[in-house]
Amino acid sequence: MLPQSRPWLNALRLGLLFSAAGWGVSFSFTFASWNAAAGQLDVMGAGWIEYRPLLDYWLRMASSVFGCIGLGSALACLRPHVFVSFIQLLGPFHFIIGTTLTIAAWRNHLTPGLHPTFIPDIVFCFLTGMLIQLPLLRAWSTNGDC
Repeated sequence: MLPQSRPWLNALRLGLLFSAAGWGVSFSFTFASWNAAAGQLDVMGAGWIEYRPLLDYWLRMASSVFGCIGLGSALACLRPHVFVSFIQLLGPFHFIIGTTLTIAAWRNHLTPGLHPTFIPDIVFCFLTGMLIQLPLLRAWSTNGDC
């Protein structure tokens, strides 16, 4: 069940819009040359990655999957009543990814100075998850089902 009040529905749509933008930007890696993608990863703190065919393959695979999550989120933002089941998965999905990234950052001793993107990634996941999940929980508590 989706929230019926305009403010809660707007919060949900904002979360879906964040999800669409945050994941959808990954499509840029799908279509970029290896040098452009490696350059962007270098700026993001990964260091320069030499071309290897399997790494190129994995980059295209991962960026396509992430981009499709963004595309699905955009469609859900435009027509939330059609994508209720998908929306109900997106909140927990973002919390799982945010938790995974937090643990991975801690285990790998990432630091903001050397790895500038991990904190925004984690904040994105938890903020987006909350913007999606809180309106759903509100609708569930108000209407008695979800």
